[in-house]
Amino acid sequence: MKKLVYFTFILILIFSFEINATPQFTLIYVVQQGDTLYDIARDYGITVESIINYNNLDKNYWIKVGQELLIPDNNKKINKKWSYNFLSNNKKKLFLDVYANYQIRVNKQQPLPDVSNIPDDKIIHYYVGMGDTLFDLARELNTNIGTIMALNDMEDSIIRVGELIKLPTNKLTPRQALALTINDSDINLLARVIHGEARGEPFIGQVAVGAVVINRVISYYFPDTFKQVIYQSGQFSAVSDGQINLSPNSTSYEAARAALKGTDPTMGSLYYYNPKIAKNQRWFSSRRLMVSIGDHVFTK
Repeated sequence: MKKLVYFTFILILIFSFEINATPQFTLIYVVQQGDTLYDIARDYGITVESIINYNNLDKNYWIKVGQELLIPDNNKKINKKWSYNFLSNNKKKLFLDVYANYQIRVNKQQPLPDVSNIPDDKIIHYYVGMGDTLFDLARELNTNIGTIMALNDMEDSIIRVGELIKLPTNKLTPRQALALTINDSDINLLARVIHGEARGEPFIGQVAVGAVVINRVISYYFPDTFKQVIYQSGQFSAVSDGQINLSPNSTSYEAARAALKGTDPTMGSLYYYNPKIAKNQRWFSSRRLMVSIGDHVFTK
């Protein structure tokens, strides 16, 4: 009898798991010609304020055709209806992670944008990570879901961990685009040159040295990679005297990451020197002086 009760309890647990362990979905509405926030809110049984708050919009914001809006799941019935329809009609449903949150582009009347004008050198190949969604990636890249879908010939907006997709960087600044393409080796090398060149400097001075390296990587006048910039002959004393080979401390890594995120205390400088020990100060003085941080003077 005890075995029967135990077996029945296990079956109930399994059945409960199968019912509750389903993917979660967030709806994304593509604004159509003539749409208003009031119309969209009415159609989905929610309030205008909830759409504004959910999408971080200004209260006086005018929506635009083609804009993508997250629809709050305040109305559970509508959300469940779209989720059920998607699972019923999508051939990939068996490959969906039951614990993940997916985003569905709910109205396909708005055609996907033309991406033929995005040059190849403005496209990166990205491996989808845990928690990634097309909406978040699009927001980070200053683009929209439709553009990413068109670039990858997607029929829906579902992406999975480990999937390799194309992402456009044509609307990013050179610094923002660079931050998306760096790897652990680049970060380590940047931290090493910061440690070798500026470990005795205040933190902002260490970030400044990292910023100069990054400014050179994105400049037309210098090589295109961290390794080429840092090891360019005669450019960094840490390379000449071997201090580039020292193990960076945690502060050097923190400064490297700050510079990679866009912090530039040098205001775009490409050079720096220490007036106390620099030998070729006449050349530096011919450049435009920008800022002085710690023992270093930064110039363009």
